[in-house]
Amino acid sequence: MNPLQQEITLLSLNALIPRLKKYKTDSFIPLISEWAAENRYLPAGTTEFPGLVDHSIAPHMVEIMDCMHPDSGLQQISCMKSTQSLFTTTVEHAIGHSIRYKLHNILTIISSKNIAGIRSSSAIDVMIDNSGLSEFVKPISSRMKRKIADTKFYKELHGGRRMMMTSWNSIGDAKSLTWSFIFMDEIDEAPYELAGQGDPEAIFAGRGKTIRNLMIVKGGTPTTTTGRIYRNFLDGDQRYYYAQCQHCGEKQVLELYGLGRDYGLRAKSEMIDGIEQIIPDTVEYICKHCKKPNYEYQKGAMMAGGEWRPTARPINPKYRSYQISNLMSPVMFYTWSRVMQEFCETGWGEKITKFKNFVIDVMGMPWESRTEKMSWEVLRHNAEEYELKTVPEGGLIIVSGTDVQKRWLEMVVIAVGKGMETWVIDHQKFFGETKNYSNQVWSDWSNYKDYTKYKLVHDAGAGNIKTIMLSIAMSAIDTGYNPKREKLEQEGDITLEHTVYDVVARSNRTIACRGNPELRDMILKEERIKKNIALKTRYDLAVNDLKDEIMIKVDLKRNEDGTYPRGYIHFTKFLSDEFFKGFLSEVYAETMPGKWEYKKVYERNEPLDCYNLARGAAERLNLASWTDQVWDNYKRNLFL
Repeated sequence: MNPLQQEITLLSLNALIPRLKKYKTDSFIPLISEWAAENRYLPAGTTEFPGLVDHSIAPHMVEIMDCMHPDSGLQQISCMKSTQSLFTTTVEHAIGHSIRYKLHNILTIISSKNIAGIRSSSAIDVMIDNSGLSEFVKPISSRMKRKIADTKFYKELHGGRRMMMTSWNSIGDAKSLTWSFIFMDEIDEAPYELAGQGDPEAIFAGRGKTIRNLMIVKGGTPTTTTGRIYRNFLDGDQRYYYAQCQHCGEKQVLELYGLGRDYGLRAKSEMIDGIEQIIPDTVEYICKHCKKPNYEYQKGAMMAGGEWRPTARPINPKYRSYQISNLMSPVMFYTWSRVMQEFCETGWGEKITKFKNFVIDVMGMPWESRTEKMSWEVLRHNAEEYELKTVPEGGLIIVSGTDVQKRWLEMVVIAVGKGMETWVIDHQKFFGETKNYSNQVWSDWSNYKDYTKYKLVHDAGAGNIKTIMLSIAMSAIDTGYNPKREKLEQEGDITLEHTVYDVVARSNRTIACRGNPELRDMILKEERIKKNIALKTRYDLAVNDLKDEIMIKVDLKRNEDGTYPRGYIHFTKFLSDEFFKGFLSEVYAETMPGKWEYKKVYERNEPLDCYNLARGAAERLNLASWTDQVWDNYKRNLFL
């Protein structure tokens, strides 16, 4: 090659190299956060803060979205989150980025087809139209008018890519295709198994097994420690966000004050027209290290200076997991004041059903039904010295619960005080055939319930000791057996539901209850009885939530100064071994694959059922809603 030819060849290569670089994929795919900041436009009506995405609002979401980049080397991202966490919007950034750079075949699975359609119209289509993505989505085919390339649930994208939105119950939609970006939203709502098909989570994940750069994103608000998103969180490296104190510069996970912590988010409250509300100006975050307060206006700087830290070794080095609570939310979306007000409305954790929802929806943590079983011997060993049929100092109102068996009635009596602290003060059995109201056992039970007095001794100081006798203020009784007709005809001696209704209709201050393990959001729910009987009202009792409450409270320890924490359950050593065994007769366990519930570990569970019924009687009196001021006023009037 002569010098002229060499020069021409060199000039040609110099001109060709920039063109070749243009097609080098790795060099020209920006980070997802970079693309979103420059292109993702949120129009008015879709958000309270329209405009281009501003990562300074939620800096903790940047790492999560960039983990979904094909160069991250990761295969699975799981996020256990509170509500209104911005996680879904973050995944949408990754979807938009993928459409723009023709990276993936995208599959999104959500709770239902209806929700998928709403999400498609209100979020995905809006993103396509407002973020420069329209030219990367194929329109309706001009070759075949009936062929649809851009519909609510399915879109054909440029680069030979596609996107589908479906539901957990519509596996058939996605089975015939492979997907390289799979987003499983609200994964705890997925059924454990689809009839004849298996686990939907595993089936959908299997649609990407042959893909080299597979990315699976799983997100959801947790339910229990047996739920899908929590199990996926444990499979990853369990990252928590460490926010930076604006005084000492140390970093820490944002938590609530109390529960053994002398740091965290806290606020003072006040009573307004009998309703407890937080005082907004007192909301502050106490640093774990320097114990100085950080205020709401500083939260943005705390988050900007923070970082994600892994806390565990994942089962696969390509798995990463994150936890997000509303304590981390941008101030314009979810304030610390709102968090504390919602915590206040749980009775600072004492109203078990509201607290359960708070833990899940606000803290983004699963509700833990205690699976470990405390020994009944330990419970007995920790019992106290007060006498049966006496009310220890602190108890103010007496309630009882009665369980109905074929040949006996069993009753537990408890005293209730401030903060729903309780004392078991009586345990009785009344023997006899319970089938009909005319049997003597019912009279024995009724007389004991209505006429027994419990002694309360109050030391007002300066030698001023007062003794008063208290009666049972409210009783709850189980509605008894309600067998199928063939079983009734076979056994013939089972207590009829109507018998209990007759008893309650003739009793003072007594309610009929039925355990309902499916009841949510309340302890006691009134139901109308449509049968032609004197009693017109029965109450459903949230027995699973009450068992959760018991398992939490029996695990409480005395304070360092020897006092008892709020909500403590007291027992006396004068109760029988049989009582303690029965009280701890159930544990939360997997009874069949994928099904968790309370099951017996000791045959006789009547003491536990009776206590729950007594707790239902306390709920009927609305004692769980009494503030400290109401309790103090009641006590003052009691000893006048």
